[in-house]
Amino acid sequence: MPLPNLRMSSTSPARIKNLIHGFQAVLIFLAWALTIAVFTKAGGIDGRSGWYFGICWLSIPALIYLVAVPTFPRARRFGNVYAFATVDALMIILWFSGWVAVASYVAEGKTKGQEAQKDSKDPKSGCDAFAYGSASKCSVSTATVIFGVVICLLFISTAYFSFRNVAYFRRTGTMPDAVSDPTFDAQTKAAFSSNPAHDFEEEDEFRLGRGGGGGGAGGEGPSHYGQDRDEDYALLQQSEADELGGSHHGGVSGAYDPTSTHGGSVMHDYDTSYNSGYTSRFEENTGGYRDTSYHSATEYSR
Repeated sequence: MPLPNLRMSSTSPARIKNLIHGFQAVLIFLAWALTIAVFTKAGGIDGRSGWYFGICWLSIPALIYLVAVPTFPRARRFGNVYAFATVDALMIILWFSGWVAVASYVAEGKTKGQEAQKDSKDPKSGCDAFAYGSASKCSVSTATVIFGVVICLLFISTAYFSFRNVAYFRRTGTMPDAVSDPTFDAQTKAAFSSNPAHDFEEEDEFRLGRGGGGGGAGGEGPSHYGQDRDEDYALLQQSEADELGGSHHGGVSGAYDPTSTHGGSVMHDYDTSYNSGYTSRFEENTGGYRDTSYHSATEYSR
């Protein structure tokens, strides 16, 4: 009895990167909701919390580009390895500045609150001494800092994949996840494209019905695409040969055919070989010439 195959199926780095971005989207939504909760608390709205809130909104188009462009075949033409790496690096900077800004806001509020209660008989510490609002406002702001740190670390991990793809592209000219199968399922498995022109050829092949994935009867996979192009080129050469051999008006009756014996042909295949019926035969005419051959003296003396 054969043992079951316990080998785990490999997951492409592109899919791992998309899963990380999906998890980031969930965390960003929670951070956005917590920031709104901070705004509703008493004590006013600080500009540092407002900057954090703005980063949540700026992350939406960035995540759409990083996830949707490499996933959907119609959007892959807008993808670029350098653009992916740039967006990931930019989001690292933004989220780092965001959580640092809110952390400084929380730390400053705690410090001012503790200084104000120095002379108090029962001094408070931590969020209980928060000078910019209630203790709950301090706690929720601290939670947003934690979310910001996690999101920033996740962007560092996704940037690693992006710069890895850039290095691979600069070394080989292709992406490590490039695919030859133009079907939707295959392109969602390998998310990045290295050659836009090759993508356009795959889409054209898919629309013309040449990419059957090797499934149905008569279907041809992408491996037959080069053969189809050779056949098209041969047909084009045959068409040009017909135009050069025939009349300029197309394939009309009376075109030249060297094997045809039909009387209505425009041109005929005459025998133009040497001494043929259509050339003047060379005949030696000796009547107009006198004999100049050598004769001995005895012959003249006779």
